[in-house]
Amino acid sequence: MRKDKISTGIVLTIVSMFFIASMDATGKYLSQSFPLMQILAVRFVIFFIFSLCLAMRLRDRSIYKSRMPGAQILRSLVLAVEVSIFILAFSLMPLADAHAIAAVAPLIGTMLAGLVLGEAIGLRRWISVAIGFVGALIIIRPGLGVMSWAALLPLGGAFLWAGYQVLSRRVSLGDRPETTALYTAFIGMIVFGIIAPFHWQSASMVEWGLLLLNGAVGSIGHIILLKALDSAPAATLQPFNYALLLWAMLLGYLVFSDLPDGLTFVGAAIVVFGGLLASGQGSALLRKFV
Repeated sequence: MRKDKISTGIVLTIVSMFFIASMDATGKYLSQSFPLMQILAVRFVIFFIFSLCLAMRLRDRSIYKSRMPGAQILRSLVLAVEVSIFILAFSLMPLADAHAIAAVAPLIGTMLAGLVLGEAIGLRRWISVAIGFVGALIIIRPGLGVMSWAALLPLGGAFLWAGYQVLSRRVSLGDRPETTALYTAFIGMIVFGIIAPFHWQSASMVEWGLLLLNGAVGSIGHIILLKALDSAPAATLQPFNYALLLWAMLLGYLVFSDLPDGLTFVGAAIVVFGGLLASGQGSALLRKFV
């Protein structure tokens, strides 16, 4: 892998995290006025259009057929539940706080990869998982009445996101990324398209613009992330996924005037360090200062 390709992957990952954080911010804003199912129905229609255009550009009919349809359907349903939980969480708590808790997802994914896929984890990664959960507990502070029950939502969402990532690794053995994106978008569009009409409400032109923007920035973010993974190894890019937490803090402050308290910053830093340690970057960083 050439250095310039790795650099490209890192830059694309950081940019994709900005678009995904923007999707979460607009989703939080829209959740104050619109039903959850309506927001997600529009989002997945836009995602399907983007994914279909991406597939059509390749002019390869094999993209439309999965070798692992059962795993693709299960993976897409897990994602549908996960995004529903996160939009509900964003409507009930500050954006940055929710993302700080959800930052344990890569660590949970590491644990599930060992338990479900049988991947070798090693002592360092098990320690990193434990460190990450300590950080999450500092953020949530159970029993102290600082965070409400809503803090459990992003934690549950993090488990689902980790499960989604494990399933993504499994389907990647048989399907191309374009096939996976198409299945994800199509199944999400069907699920929320069935439910949304029962919760639909009218929107102004400006509100429709925001609904479409929410779907567009999310689709662009996921497509850029696919390009990043095509440019550099996933293990190399993993630490830079934490840029999502930084973007969420910035957008949460600029749009909603939400700023995490000191202990939330401490907990988030511990979670991020656990993730860096899992990828091997944290131990190298620690050696520089110890």
